[in-house]
Amino acid sequence: MDAARLAKRGISIASILVVWFVVSAVGPETLPGPIAVATTFAEYVVDPVYWSAVGLSTARVLGTFVLAVLIGVPLGLLIGWNVVFGDFTYPALELIRPIPPIAWIPFGILVLPTLAFSLGFANFEVQTTVVFITFLGAFFPILLNGIEGVRGIDDEYSRAAHSLGAADWQTFRHVIYPGALPSVHTGMVVGMGLAWVNLVAAEMISGGGLGFMTWSAYTGGSYPVIFVGMITIGVLGYLSSTIVRYVGASQLPWMESAAA
Repeated sequence: MDAARLAKRGISIASILVVWFVVSAVGPETLPGPIAVATTFAEYVVDPVYWSAVGLSTARVLGTFVLAVLIGVPLGLLIGWNVVFGDFTYPALELIRPIPPIAWIPFGILVLPTLAFSLGFANFEVQTTVVFITFLGAFFPILLNGIEGVRGIDDEYSRAAHSLGAADWQTFRHVIYPGALPSVHTGMVVGMGLAWVNLVAAEMISGGGLGFMTWSAYTGGSYPVIFVGMITIGVLGYLSSTIVRYVGASQLPWMESAAA
């Protein structure tokens, strides 16, 4: 990345701080300014409780995102490729998709258990409600982009492959999958962002992680800590999406060549 683009991005981030300074100066007294939040941040980065929350939320997002990719990508490709399979599966999934994550929380608390297990050196608990809601945030963008990626491929490519003697699985492997991959990659980037959104919503109620830390700060009146949680979530979400973009770009070398 050249210096001009770096400068423009730096200006973009700096503009947020400028607006924040102005709003905190003229706004309500409960709104902390950047300096107060920076001071609180410096205190929190040496607190093991903070890093425990960071580690827990990050593990939840990454684990559920990988699960969403493993399920959503093949399911989306199959629904888009096979009309019969799509008719049996897509309507049910589309009925579930518009339900907001908050609406799933009572269901999760009532139905989904908390799993406890031991690895010998430590005991762990998995709050399946949080995992399920976070999974939904990542799953549906990946699924829908996979479906649309397949449906956006020109039928002439599949016909050409069949005319050259390719079997169905070969057509899927060499035509359908690479053709849909750019759309799948976009769905993964969007899904990573929504996974963080759903995670925070679930953690505020089910407990643990950065979401619970942020909500506890609000109920306790520690308003600078709210911004510490928000900034941490924003940074982790940005880094997560950047990693997904980098990995996706490595799988799409022909897209880079076309852009060049």
